[in-house]
Amino acid sequence: MSKSQNRKAIIGKPYLEEGIFMSAVALGDQALSESNKLLSIWGMTALQYNALKVLYVEDSQGEGLPSMEIGQRLYTRVPDVTRLLERMVDKGWITRERDVENKRVVRSKLTDIGIQLVESAYLPLKESESKQLAHLTDAEKTELARLLNKAKSSPSNPADNKDS
Repeated sequence: MSKSQNRKAIIGKPYLEEGIFMSAVALGDQALSESNKLLSIWGMTALQYNALKVLYVEDSQGEGLPSMEIGQRLYTRVPDVTRLLERMVDKGWITRERDVENKRVVRSKLTDIGIQLVESAYLPLKESESKQLAHLTDAEKTELARLLNKAKSSPSNPADNKDS
């Protein structure tokens, strides 16, 4: 083992941007953990609830949504949306059927059980999220939402920065 170590970078206390990212990740982890804990009462995860809610809100006519469209609306990236949806089929929360006009497209639809799950979990989840941010004023919540949306927008695409 060498007595002297060659280090190429100067790494010390977190710099401003690193601190911001660390706080954002910690907040996201805390929120996800709380949501998963609450949603376990209904036997689902926050990601499954999010997929059910996407179908509930975006497919109010019950025609079904393609997997790609569901994946684009989830709050987190999922490497295999199809597998997520198939697990939900196995639980009886959704159905999946080939599109009659385009056989390459598979549409997912909520079942009555899926609708009941979203409706049952919505208010308790909303209350839990409100409690997690209760120490902030409404103005602070609005500013935090604005800043987080601005931060997640791509600086290289001006269209992403609508509320700049």
